[in-house]
Amino acid sequence: MGRVRAYDVQRWLLAACIVLAPLSLALYVLSWPENPAPVVVNAAAAAPVATSAMAGPTGNALHFVGGVAASFFLPAGYLGMSLLGMRRSPGLATAAAALSLVGWVPWSGLIGIDALAWDVAQAGPTPDLDALWLRHNGDAVMVSYLAIYVIGHLVSTVLIAVVLGRLRIVPAWAAWAFALTSPLTMAYFATHDLTARYVLRDLICALWVAGAVPAARAMLRADALA
Repeated sequence: MGRVRAYDVQRWLLAACIVLAPLSLALYVLSWPENPAPVVVNAAAAAPVATSAMAGPTGNALHFVGGVAASFFLPAGYLGMSLLGMRRSPGLATAAAALSLVGWVPWSGLIGIDALAWDVAQAGPTPDLDALWLRHNGDAVMVSYLAIYVIGHLVSTVLIAVVLGRLRIVPAWAAWAFALTSPLTMAYFATHDLTARYVLRDLICALWVAGAVPAARAMLRADALA
């Protein structure tokens, strides 16, 4: 009986992480306004410093609550979705799980970029502080983290969608919704049009939640990990 209860707890916890991952990330993303300046950096200023200042204390508090929560929920949620296909497609599911963990582990380090932007905004931006942010964001450590994060989480999202859709663990529409978040994310970072960025980020968050909910429900089935 104890082992059965522990198994049930595992499924409930993984199901919760599957849903809380996109919800916490949505809070992280939507709590900061879009900045019409290029998102990464330009030669003159650190754009996220201005974005952080625009968000104010409340927006930044929500931003970092969502970001910190996502650093825990995202790896566990993606691992849970990968495990759903482990019995019937172990090779693809293992690849998805490995890429998920590799892709999302750097997330907690990348939040430091935004934390530094908020510190600079609070102190009052100066050329020297802007230069510090630009140097920190462009150093080898942060660039390596960013590259691993981008490749790992975008590819693993598509692989998980393929596993869940091909094995009919979730409806086809849910698998497509989840898979589409990757190309839409690339489109989001490729455009600097303010209206398009707002539309894309809202659409990505909505599709991510829509795809995650059926996966969480599948995790709650008694034979989900059997």
